[in-house]
Amino acid sequence: MTYIQRLDGTTYDLKELGIRTREIIVSSPPSRHTTSAIDGRDGEVDKGTDYGPRPITGQFTLFSYDLDDYVLMRDEVFHIFRTKQPFYLIDRRYPVKRYKVKVDGEFEPERAYTLGKFDVDMICNTVYAESLETSQFIQENGIDANDEVWGFGMGLIANDDSLIYTHTGTSFKIWNPSNIDVLHPFEQELKITIDNVQGSTSELVLRNTTNGTEFKVTEAVSDSQTIVLDGANVTSNGLVFLRSTNRKFISLVPGWNEFQVTGATSARVAFDFRFYYY
Repeated sequence: MTYIQRLDGTTYDLKELGIRTREIIVSSPPSRHTTSAIDGRDGEVDKGTDYGPRPITGQFTLFSYDLDDYVLMRDEVFHIFRTKQPFYLIDRRYPVKRYKVKVDGEFEPERAYTLGKFDVDMICNTVYAESLETSQFIQENGIDANDEVWGFGMGLIANDDSLIYTHTGTSFKIWNPSNIDVLHPFEQELKITIDNVQGSTSELVLRNTTNGTEFKVTEAVSDSQTIVLDGANVTSNGLVFLRSTNRKFISLVPGWNEFQVTGATSARVAFDFRFYYY
């Protein structure tokens, strides 16, 4: 009932390999509260909360043909789970979201003749579940149940405008199905491409009027330039471009996000991001 997917795309279907999933236990993200004490005042001042790495436990049973095969199966389990690189965990009961995890601690199958039960403790440092595909997949293909990458509970709505993630003009809106903010470029995957800019003479500004975040180019932009905000990397026609901007980034709130382009008469703006969930 579980898929393991490497960062290079290699995917292991545990059921096909003879490994049954008894349960995937996803814990809530642990809270980290920041407070400060003030002399002469009871209690402490609340300075905010963020989340620590999310614990996830997989409970599995391996099935082998005989004792010799058991050793091979055990080693295959170690090969799948023991990696220094993170991997994606996908629960087949709801295979439209994934968690980026690492194994946290050792584990050893408990053998009962040809069976072996084992629990794998994992940690999700990115905290949230994420969609398998991105917004540009919807832009290009729409939403089709046969794609098997979308499902109920993902915040998708029956609105044609919500399926458009590439816009041309100076005002538009973007639907974010996530139930959390798509925030800092170091934390979530968000790529914005700006091209076909018309009428820019001194600057170009992309502003999310819903939350006030703003990306600004501090010089004129030509119609031959392609500006890309890919995470924390900002380029123009493939060259580093951060110094020619206000060094700030766009973020998205859940639901509709209203955008304005100023400093130009028109521009094409494409959003490509994954959707994130508690």
